[in-house]
Amino acid sequence: MARPDPLDQEEGLTPGRFGHAPSLWLALPLLAGCALDAGWDFSPGWPIIVGVTAAAALWRLHHRPLLGPALIVLAGMSLGCAWHHLRKAPRGPVTVRRAFDEISVRIERAAPRAKTEDGWTGLGVVTDRDGPYHRRRMVLSGRGRCPTAGQELRLAGRLSAVERETGGYASWARSQGATLRLAGASTLGVLEPASDFAEWCRGRRERLDLWLRTAPWPDETGGALLAATLLGRTALIPPAEREAFERTGTLHLFAISGLHIAGMAAAMAWAARRLRLPSLPAGLAGLAALWTYVQVTGAAPSATRAWIMAACLWAGRLGGRHASPVQSLGVACAVTLTLSPEACSDAGFQLSYLAVAALLMSGGPAAQLLTGPSEAELATPPSARPMLARFTGRLRRAVVGGLCVSFSAGVAGAPLTLAAFGTASWGGVFANLALVPMSAPPLLLGMASAACMIWEPLLAGAVWLNGAAAAWLRMMGWLAERMAATPGLTATMEGLPAWTGPAWAGGLLVLLLSQAESESPKRLLGGPVLALALWVATCASLF
Repeated sequence: MARPDPLDQEEGLTPGRFGHAPSLWLALPLLAGCALDAGWDFSPGWPIIVGVTAAAALWRLHHRPLLGPALIVLAGMSLGCAWHHLRKAPRGPVTVRRAFDEISVRIERAAPRAKTEDGWTGLGVVTDRDGPYHRRRMVLSGRGRCPTAGQELRLAGRLSAVERETGGYASWARSQGATLRLAGASTLGVLEPASDFAEWCRGRRERLDLWLRTAPWPDETGGALLAATLLGRTALIPPAEREAFERTGTLHLFAISGLHIAGMAAAMAWAARRLRLPSLPAGLAGLAALWTYVQVTGAAPSATRAWIMAACLWAGRLGGRHASPVQSLGVACAVTLTLSPEACSDAGFQLSYLAVAALLMSGGPAAQLLTGPSEAELATPPSARPMLARFTGRLRRAVVGGLCVSFSAGVAGAPLTLAAFGTASWGGVFANLALVPMSAPPLLLGMASAACMIWEPLLAGAVWLNGAAAAWLRMMGWLAERMAATPGLTATMEGLPAWTGPAWAGGLLVLLLSQAESESPKRLLGGPVLALALWVATCASLF
């Protein structure tokens, strides 16, 4: 968030200062409305009436200093509440009539299991209009060839209601809005095929998976880690390494996120400058390539968010304007909720957006304040400083900055993972400090190897890129296993209601916005810590 004039004596984040990120006026009311309907299941009639009335009044009264913002919030919350209600799948209790059933399902997403296992898992929506489960969302696991997203299939398998206990697979299923589970599914027929683009993405994904496992020497573990890194599929990670990354809070390294998008964008920008391509066509081509990569890898919430933020930053730079990252985050949130309002209940959506908000409004500013040059350093030319002093200065900035960023993200995400899965890794603050920088080389090597697939003469050399990346990831896995052996690395809180995580997210977001313009690192980092302590104490006493 851009900081105002330091001579301005006004303190705090007043409504007028939302102008530094005007997209928040759209994203936050929309998010609040979706969250309200997710928690209380409003009827859409009154929210539509209130939202349309507030929007009509806003047309005439937008210039009023207090009434205008109030009408924006009211219209956004009301319309967001109604839109979420109209789009969401039924979530009430469901009674399963037959343990084995045939059912029609539209596949939302599906992925094959790890190479050592047979079958596939996925998520779908029931399309049987005459049955009792119409529009219910269900988690799927089946045998045979993995289906393509967008297909409508007739499936047969063991049908059951999603359990009500907390933690593990059931908690993840409920966070996706699923109330049914179909296990051991067999495909009886295809009612509607997937689109040509979906089939093309599936083919590219399977080809990338096979290619990234190709190395000069047999290395199934390293190849699986490299495929998981580039495709964002944690199911491909071998069990031992997966457990180590989970315990150290670094499993997010294998999710398609800002690290992947930023790395690819930087590589394409470098190539465009070298080739002296016009900025507008090169930028549009780069965004199209990034969007295709996001779709091929499954369009996860973190990947979609990173692409929209990249598009906003590029558009601002092209127009000669400074595009605030918070502004880009607000746009990404608003676009995501407009297309899929039910995403507000997705644990992946909540973790992705809250962690980035904490980085931008807490960890990042605190790191800049703590690692900024001193007055003596500003007065001394870099060439006049001893080499050792320059090295120690860079090392200090890297360590302190990394700790601030990792600490803020860890504090923001811990209550969400505790409420959803009953466990969180406090040791991830230190594990991320080592493993996040280490994740860049294999990512860049894998991207270079994938780019070489388009020209056959480069394939022989690209195999060695795969081998180097796989060896590096094996080293990261070994380091994660050593860190995971540390006793007391994770915290557990069983039995927390599911709503306590989103409640924490909303409260922390308000706190971050209220202190976003602070110049005190203690306040930037200490405020979320005090809020976390209050949340833990409250949950421990009540639940």
